[in-house]
Amino acid sequence: MATIVEHPTELPHAPKLAPAGRPLSKRVMHQVRRLHMFLGLFLFPWAILYGVTAFLFNHPTAFPDTPTVSFDHSATVGTPLESLPSPSEQAATVIATLNEKQKPVTPYTLGTGETRYAVRDFIFATIKSDERTFSILYDVKGKTGTIRDTTPRNVAAVTEKAPFAVGKAATPRQRGMGTVSAGMPNPADGMKHESSLTERFKAAAPTILERHGLPVGEVTVTSAPDLSFPIVAKGKAWTATYSPLNETVGGTPAEGSKESDLAVRRFLLRMHLAHGYPGEVNARWLWAVGVDSMAFVMCFWGVSGLFMWWQLKATRKLGIAVIALSAIAATALGIAMYGILS
Repeated sequence: MATIVEHPTELPHAPKLAPAGRPLSKRVMHQVRRLHMFLGLFLFPWAILYGVTAFLFNHPTAFPDTPTVSFDHSATVGTPLESLPSPSEQAATVIATLNEKQKPVTPYTLGTGETRYAVRDFIFATIKSDERTFSILYDVKGKTGTIRDTTPRNVAAVTEKAPFAVGKAATPRQRGMGTVSAGMPNPADGMKHESSLTERFKAAAPTILERHGLPVGEVTVTSAPDLSFPIVAKGKAWTATYSPLNETVGGTPAEGSKESDLAVRRFLLRMHLAHGYPGEVNARWLWAVGVDSMAFVMCFWGVSGLFMWWQLKATRKLGIAVIALSAIAATALGIAMYGILS
């Protein structure tokens, strides 16, 4: 006789056991991956800006916004640049001149060690004619160079000289620079007054140093903000620019002053270099917040990327080899660059 086995009747609404929770490490990595992704999406414009502008800095002739001409060694034939003396030959000339000028008891001689160009291998100059401005860069090792037309558009369009102009007006590239050279404003021809920003700073700087227990020396101002203001001269409205550093005053007609000479390429490069928090909350202050955010996120991307890579066991060995090679290459390159820049 068959035995009938009765199965217990299942309750239709019996509660189901909740699945075990995910380990804490997996939950943390899930959040890291999400943050890694969304920060990348949010700061995408900054990443593109820094990538593009870094390329533009490394390639000055790429996507030029002004007429640019490249030249090679043939352009220097028949000029003093055709046959440049080597760094050692130049050093020997300098030592010979020192001996002739100073007449030391024991003449100076060239010592042992490397003779090279320090910091940079190029010469840069600005050439200004009556209506146009050019910048010329020459690589003394590569024997090549570039010429760029840097004439400001608003200056090129307006040739009328302001009746109140004093001194030789500086170009936008020269404004705020403390070096006076050919084609740049000469303070001797300019307007100097004791209440200018530079004079006030020079007078105050020694006191500031003394109050912090630091020695006082000669003060040389190398950068100062220009002052822009509206002015009426001979019944005509102008926008004047006073440079307390170069002691010059220049101006453009008010109706033409709205046109900016800041072309796209130069604007992007200045955006790349813009840094620091101004004294007031404005667009530049907010840009500084973006720069700090990008700095933090770049570090976060690197660290979080390492954690994300470590989660993939199949790539650990190869990844360790890549990191080791990267560390060796970066260290070697850093040491080499230190030798060049120092």
